[in-house]
Amino acid sequence: MGNKLLVLILTISAFIRLIGLSDYPFGFTPDEASFGYDAYSILKTGKDQWGNKFPIVLQSFGDGKMPLLAYLAIPSVLIFGLSEFAVRLPVALLGVGATYFTYLLTKRSFGSEKIALMAAFILAISPWHIAMSRGAFEANLTTFFLTAGIYFFWGITKSKKQAALSGFFLGLNLFTYHSARLITPLVLGFLIIYKFNPKNWQNHLKNRNFLIFLLVFAAFFILALVSMFKGAGDRLATSTILDTKPPADARFNAMLAGLPLTWARLFNNRFLVLGKTFLDQYFQYFSPQFLFSSGAGEGTYGMMPGVGVLYLLELLFIVGIFINIKELKKAPWLVFWLLTAPIPAALSRGPGYAANRAIIMLPALSILLAVGWNNIYEIMSRRKKAVFTKCVLALYLLSLVFFAEKYFIQQKYTTARAMLYGAEDIFTYLNEIDKPYEQIIISKSLSEAHIYYAFYSRLDPSVYQNAVKDWNYRELGVKWVDQMPEYRLGKYVFTSMDYPKYKALSSVLLVGRPEEFPPDAPVIHVVKYPDLSDAFWIVNPDTLPFAYQALP
Repeated sequence: MGNKLLVLILTISAFIRLIGLSDYPFGFTPDEASFGYDAYSILKTGKDQWGNKFPIVLQSFGDGKMPLLAYLAIPSVLIFGLSEFAVRLPVALLGVGATYFTYLLTKRSFGSEKIALMAAFILAISPWHIAMSRGAFEANLTTFFLTAGIYFFWGITKSKKQAALSGFFLGLNLFTYHSARLITPLVLGFLIIYKFNPKNWQNHLKNRNFLIFLLVFAAFFILALVSMFKGAGDRLATSTILDTKPPADARFNAMLAGLPLTWARLFNNRFLVLGKTFLDQYFQYFSPQFLFSSGAGEGTYGMMPGVGVLYLLELLFIVGIFINIKELKKAPWLVFWLLTAPIPAALSRGPGYAANRAIIMLPALSILLAVGWNNIYEIMSRRKKAVFTKCVLALYLLSLVFFAEKYFIQQKYTTARAMLYGAEDIFTYLNEIDKPYEQIIISKSLSEAHIYYAFYSRLDPSVYQNAVKDWNYRELGVKWVDQMPEYRLGKYVFTSMDYPKYKALSSVLLVGRPEEFPPDAPVIHVVKYPDLSDAFWIVNPDTLPFAYQALP
């Protein structure tokens, strides 16, 4: 019976992650396109888009992305071609894999088929995990690799194979996402101390299986350290709160109010402000607002602001954890995993409630929710257990239906802008008509639009790699490619839209947002959002002007 239920859960997990994968989430972000084009470039030339041979960090837009997703996408790009489906497929499949390893890890930790099936079910239909599994979002890879690595870790003493697999999966996890680079060593350190008595290190180091594990993981760890000097640390240097300073006028106002300078400094210093910022952001990820009501703070990762990352029903299971708190003694590392997981998100700049940066906590949270459910289940009589089970399944089904309606119906109206919807339409159209024109000027308001051009035109990677030699953004003192005043890819020019300047040119097309053009601009193509409002205009200045009426 247990095997049949597991197969059913994995089938549900696969179905809801794979159906309509090209179309949902609605839109395709520059990061997704960048991972896909890097996979395409490595497949064709052995080099990434910047010409780096088999890179251990992706330069991308200057942000130093972790490379694993690009490598994982190579087989699907080879089979299906460079497409949105091919780039998203590896993440979706590993989302199903995370469901399976959550089952295995839970069963190994608690010795209960019932709890293990429930943990897998919770993750399989999790709105948080579903959303993050359906896009080429590298953050979600860690839910598979960390869970698998911990599962095999508990089998280190049983076989060399499990020792090697644990080191392999935990090592690869260092190349999934920046958050994983901090959390993996922390969780692993706790696991080692918990499983192996530090007083007997000499004996442990004589254990071949343990040595195999250490050697495999150490190889990846050293490679990760090397990558920090090859650009992987650039993003950390620009996206953390570590340089947070107190408001410039806070100390001055305190002194105006009569507070001595020493005390004004004590109450308004960098370390206090940094600590408060960190704590405020850390506790966001355990707040009812994040978990049950408002959810993610932005819609750029397929998430829907205004929708909790957990179902309201699961609040009951959180309460259930405390009914039998002693159950957690079987897996104290699970609590440690949960409590440390939001640290990278709390240290990061941004709008807050970053579901992508905190998703590393989700497998641990799913297992704990299953424990809470089981604690409630076990205190009931046999008759009540049956009723309770039916009620929980009915409520989960209802919750899933409502989530599916929001995700597959409403999402395209609520997150299309955040997901940069319209890029495919723009560059598919341009690819059909651009031959007669000498220049195609693309506004930088389209974000890193050059990667869309390369992706949707299947641009020869050698051509791209040659063009980027002139993109000297670092010499200009900026950190991102699109911060350059202007850069080119063939006849495509990416710059700020200056309509009076560019309309005087001949044989040129202009692409930008409607507000960047006058109302009488000669529009030859309009890209609309799902709500039928204008997203982008393609303008041909050589065409006679006319008053195009956009929907309000």
